[in-house]
Amino acid sequence: MTRAAFILIAATVSTAVTAGAQQPFTFAIRPPTANITVTRDVEYARPDTVTLRMDVYRPSDAGNRRLPTLVFFNRAVGAERSGEFHSSWARVAASRGIVAVLPDIRGGREVADFQLLLGHLAARGAALGIDKDAIAVFAGSGNVSAAFPFVEDPKQTSIKAAVMYYGTGPVTQFRLDLPVLYVRAGLDRPALNQGITELAALAVTQNAPLTLLNHPSGYHAFEAANDDDATRDVMEQTLSFVRRATAAGFQAAVARGVREASAAGYVLTRAYGKAAQIYGELVAARPDAVRLRLSYGEALLGDGQFAAACAEFEKLKGKGLGPRDLGLPAARACMQKGDADAAIAWLRSIPTRFLPPDVQNEAVFAPVKAREDFRALFPAR
Repeated sequence: MTRAAFILIAATVSTAVTAGAQQPFTFAIRPPTANITVTRDVEYARPDTVTLRMDVYRPSDAGNRRLPTLVFFNRAVGAERSGEFHSSWARVAASRGIVAVLPDIRGGREVADFQLLLGHLAARGAALGIDKDAIAVFAGSGNVSAAFPFVEDPKQTSIKAAVMYYGTGPVTQFRLDLPVLYVRAGLDRPALNQGITELAALAVTQNAPLTLLNHPSGYHAFEAANDDDATRDVMEQTLSFVRRATAAGFQAAVARGVREASAAGYVLTRAYGKAAQIYGELVAARPDAVRLRLSYGEALLGDGQFAAACAEFEKLKGKGLGPRDLGLPAARACMQKGDADAAIAWLRSIPTRFLPPDVQNEAVFAPVKAREDFRALFPAR
C-alpha cells in the first residue's frame, strides 16, 4: 500500500471514529450494570504538569483475583475517555471476566501516554485486580493507525495480545510473540478493507500469530451500527480471544514456537539463508525431529546449498514423511548438486499418482528430460 493510500485511509477512519465514538451500542444484550464495579479517575501519570487518569471496570465478584485486562487505546481525555461507546465495551468486557481500562490518551502524545500507562499497570495494577502478565490492547478505527505499530514494537513485551478493529497502520514487521485478532467490517469502505487485507497477508507471510476475523455484513463501528446475532458473535469471539490469548499456557506455547515460526517466515519471504541458520540450530538441538529436518533441507535448497540439502534429505529416508513432500525437494537438490541418478531415484520413490506431471517441465530437470528412466516416470495420463 502506498503512503498516499495509507494517509487517505487514516483520514477516512479518523473521521468515522470521531463521528461514531459517541454512538450508543445497539448490542441487543445491553451492557450489564449490577455485576460491574467502576473505579473512576485513577491517576496513572503526571507528565508535563498534566495529570493523566483512567477508569477501571471489573467484575464485582472478582474478589482479590487478578484478571486478564483489556486496555483501550483511544485518543480521549476526561469525560470523553468513558463516552458511551467505549464505556459500553468496557462493561461488556467486565461482564465476561476481563478488567477493562479506559485511560486518558492525548492526541499527538498517544505513544508516550500509553507507555506511561503500561508502566503504571505493571507497577500498581495489582491493586485494581489487573494481571500484569495478561494485558491485551484494543484499538478501533482511526486509533489503529497509532496503536498497531505501537503494539508490534518488539520492545512492548508487557503487551501479551492485541485486538485491532476495522483500521490499519504502518506495520512492516510483525512480532511473532504477539497474538493479534484483526477484525474486518465487510461493508466498510473498499480502500480501507483493501489495506486490511494487505496488512493481514503480510502478517501471514511473516508467519505471525495473527487471526483475521471477517464480519461480512458489518458496517464500520458495527457494535453501534448492526444490532444482530452476527455482531454479537464477533464481539463474543473478541472477548474469548482476549481471555485465551493472555492465558499463561497459550503464551508459553507461543513463546516456545517463536524460533521455528520465524524460520518458516523467512522461507516464505525468501530469506533462505536466515531460515537455514535458524533451522540448523534447531536441528542440532532436536536431531530426531523429522519435520524440522525436512524444513532445514528445504531452506538449504532455497539458499543454493544443494549438496548440504541433498545430504539432509538423505537422512530422512524411511522416516515416515510423505513421499512427495520429501521426494520432490530431494530430487531438486540432488539434481542441482549434479547427481542426476540420485535425483531420478528420488522421483521414482514417489508413487505415480502423487507425482505432478508438471515436474517433467521444470527447468531444473532439463538436463535429464531425454533420459528413458526420467521419461518413464511420466506416462501419458
